[in-house]
Amino acid sequence: MFGIGLQELLLIMVVALIVLGPQRLPEVAKALGKFYREIKSSVDEVKSSVVNDISSVKSIQKDIKIDDFNQVKPQETSKSSFDEEFEKEIKKPEDKKEVVREKVSFKKESKEV
Repeated sequence: MFGIGLQELLLIMVVALIVLGPQRLPEVAKALGKFYREIKSSVDEVKSSVVNDISSVKSIQKDIKIDDFNQVKPQETSKSSFDEEFEKEIKKPEDKKEVVREKVSFKKESKEV
């Protein structure tokens, strides 16, 4: 358990008894046990959902054959139209002038007299 031996566990228990006292120690131990149960149930729930998701993906992979992927070909016209649109938007002609914007400052200018 986390690499803690019997001697270390006993030392932790003695320190907890001294720090918390005999009245509060059972309450703290009960709260820690409840916290551990909640964390363990949450981890188990996540683990089971991951296992279910993986099993569903594996079943989908079994249903789809590799040959089905080989038959599907992307449309060349859509790719070339994308390239054309990309060229239009990214590589704009150099003769277009850039818009010059005035710099606005919100700093208060002090006038010295």
